[in-house]
Amino acid sequence: MPVENRGTAKRPRWRYAFTIRGVRYRAAIPEARTKYEAEQAEIEAKKAVFEGRYSRPTGGRNFCDFVEQVYKPWARENKRSWKNEAYCVPMITAYFKGKTFAQISPLLIEKFKKHLRDAKTKADQPYSPRYVNYYLEKLGSIFTLATKEREIAVEDNPCRRVAKLKLDNKRDRYLLDEEEPELFKQLVEPRAHLRPLVIVAIGTGMRLGDELNLRKRRVDLQRNVINVPNSKTGKDYPVPMNPDVRAVMLKLMREHPESEFVFTNPKTGKPYTGIKRAFKTACTLAGINDLHWHDLRHTFGTRLADAGFSEATIAALMGHTDPETTRRYTHATDRAKHAAVEAARLRPEQSKPMQEQAQMAGAA
Repeated sequence: MPVENRGTAKRPRWRYAFTIRGVRYRAAIPEARTKYEAEQAEIEAKKAVFEGRYSRPTGGRNFCDFVEQVYKPWARENKRSWKNEAYCVPMITAYFKGKTFAQISPLLIEKFKKHLRDAKTKADQPYSPRYVNYYLEKLGSIFTLATKEREIAVEDNPCRRVAKLKLDNKRDRYLLDEEEPELFKQLVEPRAHLRPLVIVAIGTGMRLGDELNLRKRRVDLQRNVINVPNSKTGKDYPVPMNPDVRAVMLKLMREHPESEFVFTNPKTGKPYTGIKRAFKTACTLAGINDLHWHDLRHTFGTRLADAGFSEATIAALMGHTDPETTRRYTHATDRAKHAAVEAARLRPEQSKPMQEQAQMAGAA
């Protein structure tokens, strides 16, 4: 493409962009004041490329080689979520096999995004927008590391110009008061191991992964708090234990003294790896529809908001760093709505005649 002015006539900001042998070169020309000066700078840059004097990263490294030799080892050492994301890297490398960084354009990434939307999971279901965005995030992580390793220039990162899919994943589901006893009736015998997990989830708002990975050393019985390992930020945050949660902790820690984990499978002696299927069965038997495990965390936040606690308190207890995230958990409940409209009732001297008229109309 020719040189381009991204500023104004009075304050020009000229840039050039060109491709030579599949490698794209782009840069700003702050010294140029006219189009002619910008074109001359572009000619000099092209000449520097041909003469081997162009020192900026070329993006000529093979993408898949970089992933195998640099990104994977780096991710294993630095990313807490490496095990969770490792399954998506093979699909990324398979799609971009044989490409250099310079050959992966925003248009090619858009095609990859469409490829994901058309693909099917092992259960023969289409990929959800959330999973498509997850793959795009991992691709972006690879390019970000490539910029740090000087394989490409920051402005050459094509992921920055590819929009993610819009999500509509805000749930307002939580465990209702009348559903709670019905759920606990099903947490017996083959599902008895869920009872302490559910109690702790409702009583602390901990995420499932944080519960299953909870180690005994993080339970401070003297201060009566759990130092929750936040899988999102990597920083612990303390949550006080109510009597129900404390009783669960004492019981489990005494039952499995040899294990470093709080929630230990007695059959294997190892921590649980997943319980969603058992929880789904319990909900079905209890007649509870559309309740996910993460909704128990939502229940914790909702009950705190319903009790009148501030967003700052709720955010601290749930390990939030973004106020918008806390607001998702503190939506107005039906109980709060009814209490609010009660506060707006007519004064007694106005209300009584209205009620009498309603009773007469009902009798007629």
